[in-house]
Amino acid sequence: MMRPIPWLLGAMIVTGSLQTRAEEAVTKMDEMVIVENICYSEVAGGAGFGDLYLPAQPEEARPLLLIHGGAWKTMDRSRNKMVAGFLARKGFAVFNIDYRLIPQADYPACEVDCIAAAKFLLDGGHPAMKQLDLRSIVPIGLSAGGHLALMTGLKLPPEQVAGIIDISGPADLASPELRDLMKFSGMFKGQEGEEYENSLKAASPAVIADRKTLPPLLVLNSQNDQIVPVQQAYKIMEVWNKSQADLQVFLWKGKPGATHDIWRNGTPSPDLHVMIERQIAAFLETFFSKADP
Repeated sequence: MMRPIPWLLGAMIVTGSLQTRAEEAVTKMDEMVIVENICYSEVAGGAGFGDLYLPAQPEEARPLLLIHGGAWKTMDRSRNKMVAGFLARKGFAVFNIDYRLIPQADYPACEVDCIAAAKFLLDGGHPAMKQLDLRSIVPIGLSAGGHLALMTGLKLPPEQVAGIIDISGPADLASPELRDLMKFSGMFKGQEGEEYENSLKAASPAVIADRKTLPPLLVLNSQNDQIVPVQQAYKIMEVWNKSQADLQVFLWKGKPGATHDIWRNGTPSPDLHVMIERQIAAFLETFFSKADP
């Protein structure tokens, strides 16, 4: 049973000016409360919004930042509705965000937005967030969102990142196996040669990672991923292994010729495979449970 929501009336008053523009809304369900259309960044314009999923017992719940994929150029947070719901039912608070896409805004706009959303969450930027345990967060992302989760987790202060979950995320953008994906994305369009290569490397988690301050990491990747080949998982794993940082890895065979092969169904807001959900739940229980000091 859901407990009363003491912040609700206050939140509606505090964010009334945003409601007119963004239509902030609250949906109460048996297992969670969803606060929709929270503005986390004025700079990002219409992309600077997210939905907060609160578990049945939100007080001191640990917060996650959920980042959608789409080759940095397509999709939005609605893709991750079922993922956010799964995580909320596990007892976590989930800020499921949008961010600026290419070509409307070139990289690093999407990275800047994800970091802004993380800081907004850590600062308790919405009244519904203030009841959470805001000492640290776990960024979690899928595909391009996995890359952005890594970049966000690596660029926040180390003490604010309890872990990172990377699902089929590109780790070294300058790798030959990602050449087609990077061209398709339009990232750094107009750049050529050494300038282009240097820009890709500067946006690569496997290149920028500071091996002295790496948080726990969960890597999930199909061994038959046709978009982000499993070599990308190996590259980020190598960085963590060299640093002897906490690392959990789950690789599965996957369907030959499939894309990421992470989804249970083909709906617009699909569920993750059960085996992936189990790995995520185990990682969070290990490194980010309510009982953690």
